[in-house]
Amino acid sequence: MGEEDRAYEKALKYLEKRERTEREVYDKLTGAGFSEKASAQALERLRDAGYVNDQSYASRYMEALAKKGRGRLRITAEMRRKGLNSEMIRNTLEDEALASDETERAKEAARRALATIPEGMDERKAMAKVNRRLVTLGYTYSTIGEAMNSLRSSEEDEEIEEE
Repeated sequence: MGEEDRAYEKALKYLEKRERTEREVYDKLTGAGFSEKASAQALERLRDAGYVNDQSYASRYMEALAKKGRGRLRITAEMRRKGLNSEMIRNTLEDEALASDETERAKEAARRALATIPEGMDERKAMAKVNRRLVTLGYTYSTIGEAMNSLRSSEEDEEIEEE
């Protein structure tokens, strides 16, 4: 069995656990000591056989991160870390309905973050903490602004109802 065949077999084993990007597979093969040529040839065979497809991976990965409440910036960073190129990331983010529900996801994340804040904490500090959480989740500042405004207005509505 030649080096390309061994690289192909190693890649198949690597793909058994979960789907991977081309970059992840290539890095795994070269890291395991296979030549760049054998790794590239094995990757081409995997691509031809349908075992690796970065575009479908990008769509599924983006959906999974969005379901976890991640924002556009965090999703972009995670996809780059997986080795997906900028154009593919941009196309995936544009093709999917990510933008349409991003504000709603940010509002929900803000409500969840607010629910974890201890009773009696200064409102300004509480809102700063919620804001930081949304930044950590990767939402843009404009989306965070919309979510925070919504949170403030819902809190004001609750205060009026209590009176």
